[in-house]
Amino acid sequence: MTDTVPPTNTVSTAENDASATQEPPRRHRRRRVVLAVLGVLALAIVILNWTYGRLPAEPKPTGSFAQVGKLRIHYIEHPGSGTPVVLIHGLPGTAEDWNAVTPLLAGHRTIAIDRPGFGYSSGGYVPFEQQLNTIHQLLAQLHVTRPILVGHSYGGTVSLGYAERYPDQVRGLVLVDAAAAGTHPGSLQRLEAHAIKFLQLPVIRQVADATFSQLLRKVSAEMGDSEAFDPEPVAAAHEHRVLAINMTTGNLEALAGEYLASGGVIERIDRGLHAIDVPAVVIQGEQDRLVKQIYGRRLAAELPHAHLTLLYGGHMQPYVHPAAVVAAVTSLESVSTGSPAKSTRPRQPRGHRAAR
Repeated sequence: MTDTVPPTNTVSTAENDASATQEPPRRHRRRRVVLAVLGVLALAIVILNWTYGRLPAEPKPTGSFAQVGKLRIHYIEHPGSGTPVVLIHGLPGTAEDWNAVTPLLAGHRTIAIDRPGFGYSSGGYVPFEQQLNTIHQLLAQLHVTRPILVGHSYGGTVSLGYAERYPDQVRGLVLVDAAAAGTHPGSLQRLEAHAIKFLQLPVIRQVADATFSQLLRKVSAEMGDSEAFDPEPVAAAHEHRVLAINMTTGNLEALAGEYLASGGVIERIDRGLHAIDVPAVVIQGEQDRLVKQIYGRRLAAELPHAHLTLLYGGHMQPYVHPAAVVAAVTSLESVSTGSPAKSTRPRQPRGHRAAR
């Protein structure tokens, strides 16, 4: 009997060998395709960074400068008589955020300040208490006594802090969408602050600027402006200043520092609101997405001598309703310190609705 040898699966073995030899080239081709796509995307981002994302050149400053300690402070002053009006911008911002307001205050002496670290003022991030001291010294140099402070957003926080520290040196407060009375920075702002601080590190900043960070800053600024102005259209002048001035290195350092510090600052200011014995007008945008209406109402309720004015619009009332800001200033000029501002009723501009 002859033994039969089972046939070997020569075809299957050959197919496996062929598959084994073909698989590495397939993986290499896929890898090359992925790398090529990533390379094209990276190149596209770099191109967009230097085209669409390219930031405008920083314009030459108008106004004046004063040396206050180690800081060089930029301000825009218009001469006039009567009670001086000091205007303090938000976060970020510049003295020119009040350009629609100051012409309506013709005849008043107005001083709009670039807060330390912002606009053309030096400093990078300057802690809150040092800012108060710097503003106080600046006003002393300019011989400004008992002004009406007009503060927008975080500039409202600064104005409240100034009134808490120097209660006898403030005639009145106009608080426009002020960051106070429980409002606080969101987690997205804190994340943005940490990202800014990382991208400002040596070497990383130069590499990021050359590859993607201009694009990132422009997109971020446009999104922030859209949220701030909503439901109104974004003011082109404000967007240009944010991109040309507030996106520079020193301004970004100030922005990141204040985002991280503002929560604690606002909590401390809130604890002293009941003791601010100064006439005040709180102007609040009804559709404000950054400082919601509930905080404006709470601020007016907690201040001893405050009147609440609600306006249609978002966070940028100095641009949208400058006449309402002027009406508030005018109403405070006739109110002596300690008299309840609740009894005053500012002239009602278009879009105005006084709170009940």
